[in-house]
Amino acid sequence: MKVPLAEALLDPFFYYNLKINSIPSVEHLPGSKITGLLNSPKNQIEILIDGKKIKKLYIKDLQQELLLFPLYNIHKTEIIKDCSPGIYVEQKAIGFISSYEIKLDSFDIEHLQFNLLQFNDKLLLQQPSYQNKNFRFRKKETLLIYQNSFEVL
Repeated sequence: MKVPLAEALLDPFFYYNLKINSIPSVEHLPGSKITGLLNSPKNQIEILIDGKKIKKLYIKDLQQELLLFPLYNIHKTEIIKDCSPGIYVEQKAIGFISSYEIKLDSFDIEHLQFNLLQFNDKLLLQQPSYQNKNFRFRKKETLLIYQNSFEVL
């Protein structure tokens, strides 16, 4: 392709020419991945039970630093990481980022745990859990709006 590898990784034809069935796109590349819902006013969390919306939240609603009692069960992990040598791919998408489900006999929002990740200057909401059980990923419907790759030497 006669372009730097970091640039070629964003080209869909690169994976066609690569001819490795286990790596059909940039999403299947080996390496560490940090994903989640960015803290922005447009992003929202909806909790549905039997198809009925019972709660609509924003990530700012989960941050409880100024409250006397926490409203929600939060687990926050902070990662401060400098870019070590390697190739990095950034992506931003809009749409239905993810849907999770879990089968329960009864639901109590106090047992729902929201997992937040503070990565450098970004706050991300990651997969929630309920009474230490992980939700099953159901679907996502997104449109990629930003993609960038770069190499750190």
